[in-house]
Amino acid sequence: MNLKPIKQLGWLLVAVAVICSFTLWGQRLQSEADYKNVQMVVNYNDIVALANGNEMSQEELVKLLQQRGVSAVLYKEWSLGDLANNGQVSLQLGKNIQNAPFWTRISRELPVNEATMYIAVLDPAVAEQVQRNVLLKIAGSAYYAGDVPVLTVPVMVPTGDVELSNVMTKVKDIGVGFQWDGIERMTALGMATVPQLRSWDNPSDEALRTVFEEIKSMPNLAYLLFNDKELPGYPDSTRTIADLLKDGDGNTLVKIGSIEFSDQKGLNQLGVLLNKDVIRLHTISNGEMSKFEPDSALDRWMLAARERNMRSLLVRFFDITSPGTALETNLEYLESIQTGLLDSGFRLDQPYEKPDSIDVRNIVLYLIGIGVMAGVMLILLEMRLPKLGLLALVLGSAAWIGLLQVNPVLIKKLMALLSVVTFPTLSCLLIMKPQKRSVGKSVLALLAMCALSYIGAVLMVGLLADVLFMLKLDQFIGVKIAHVIPIVAVPFILYIWNAEKPLTTVKQLLDKALDYKWAVLFAIVAVAGFIYISRTGNTTTELSTGEAAMRNFLNDIMGVRPRSKEFLIGYPLTLLLFWLGASRRNWILTIPAIIGQVSLVNTYAHIHTALLISLHRSFNGLVLGLAMGLLLLLGVQVLLKLYEHIEKKEGLR
Repeated sequence: MNLKPIKQLGWLLVAVAVICSFTLWGQRLQSEADYKNVQMVVNYNDIVALANGNEMSQEELVKLLQQRGVSAVLYKEWSLGDLANNGQVSLQLGKNIQNAPFWTRISRELPVNEATMYIAVLDPAVAEQVQRNVLLKIAGSAYYAGDVPVLTVPVMVPTGDVELSNVMTKVKDIGVGFQWDGIERMTALGMATVPQLRSWDNPSDEALRTVFEEIKSMPNLAYLLFNDKELPGYPDSTRTIADLLKDGDGNTLVKIGSIEFSDQKGLNQLGVLLNKDVIRLHTISNGEMSKFEPDSALDRWMLAARERNMRSLLVRFFDITSPGTALETNLEYLESIQTGLLDSGFRLDQPYEKPDSIDVRNIVLYLIGIGVMAGVMLILLEMRLPKLGLLALVLGSAAWIGLLQVNPVLIKKLMALLSVVTFPTLSCLLIMKPQKRSVGKSVLALLAMCALSYIGAVLMVGLLADVLFMLKLDQFIGVKIAHVIPIVAVPFILYIWNAEKPLTTVKQLLDKALDYKWAVLFAIVAVAGFIYISRTGNTTTELSTGEAAMRNFLNDIMGVRPRSKEFLIGYPLTLLLFWLGASRRNWILTIPAIIGQVSLVNTYAHIHTALLISLHRSFNGLVLGLAMGLLLLLGVQVLLKLYEHIEKKEGLR
């Protein structure tokens, strides 16, 4: 069979797919360029603490905060535990209520038993909202009026300290509404409102309706945050909540916030149901603040906004436990964040808007997917399987077009995964040759291999060009698989499948595996592989102090940190492989070479990262990797010449 026209067809289909994908790149770049509104948010309790600690009014403090870019205030829903800590309510379990100092002021109709938690409301200012929320949210609760009103909550009778602690915690965590006096005061001063709602068990439709009507009535509402690991009533109530937050025409009335690194069940689904009206929020928790200095915290805010599209920054204050001495430090801190954001092109004086939608036509998606299948066919041609390659192209393309109508999001993610596996694999098969290359030709070969691998990134970005992925309401799947398959497939195809006698080659490898040296090598590779895979994915891993320092240094000098897998491992050792020749003798070097290509492509799997940032990262990785690789080749050449010199001297003796 003449393979030339089949290969030409394959590359033509790939070229068409690349062109189609680049049209979507253009839309996404424009959407991201317009997506520059950032809100700086502070906690209302911190405002109260700083104002009181520095003998100034809240109005005076808010003016100082606004001058430094703060435009919104977070109000975390009060819990019964908060009110108990403030002395506004008293929680008593069972007959302990009879020993309380206010017992004589309680209604005589109150039944007393061991299986009840009693909530005595000591502050009349919160009595109405405590009563309303407890009765709405807790089945079987009851209210007893009196000089000191009491609410009863049925609970299990604890038989030990652990059960007692669990019972108390469950009741203390119940939300009882918001600080309306604070909301009204801050709104009057021009601050936006960000409520954070607590979840509760088994919410009724009436309870949900009442709670979310209160949320919708809040003045100058920016967006709504949720407090717990699950949304109220998850999973059954998610659609009900969405309906309550939309008008009759399906328009979103209340945007929601997604807290980075906080996996809240039901939130992504709710975001989709609310037309993707979601703002991504980044914060540094109070517990983490002790680990930071203002400069290092500033770096984190800038990375969150520039590299991960965080458009709301909940800023915690330094030394807030000593508010009397913390004002100046925190005002300077806020001013540095404001300056950094403005210098990076962000806007702090406009309300948040979600990214512009990307117009993706079905025909464009069809052609991109067909281009991926053409890449699969080209791999099978390299394996001398032309009939199977043509079959894969035809059947794969038909399945792609058909399944895209059934479950478009899942099918696009699977095709994107196939893309980032296919093209790094294909590039390695085409460029890795056993012949030795000069330094110059090694550099050109590396650039060619990167360009071919990059097709996988181009097509993936086109396939996942959707606000859904930009806001991380959904994300690329199979990151670890995408890193593993090429590492296994490329050496297998190059050194076993394409060998003159594959079975003989396999037998030789198995015979060598019995050698203890090979066993040691296998163990080393296995450990390295485990570390490699465990550090791969869409989540952030804990960094050593040295690695964190290196990353910060690279960010400072290059603007965007390149991936270490590329500039430290992949590209330098790829140059060495090409210079030595990608023969079976040097097969071990194919592994880091493949890692570099896979890392290059998978940079773009983080769709929530701005495309320009990913492009900058890839460029920096290539430039730094080439420099490291050239130094490596120079070092190897010097060592080889030194070795030859020593050999000659030994020979003369």
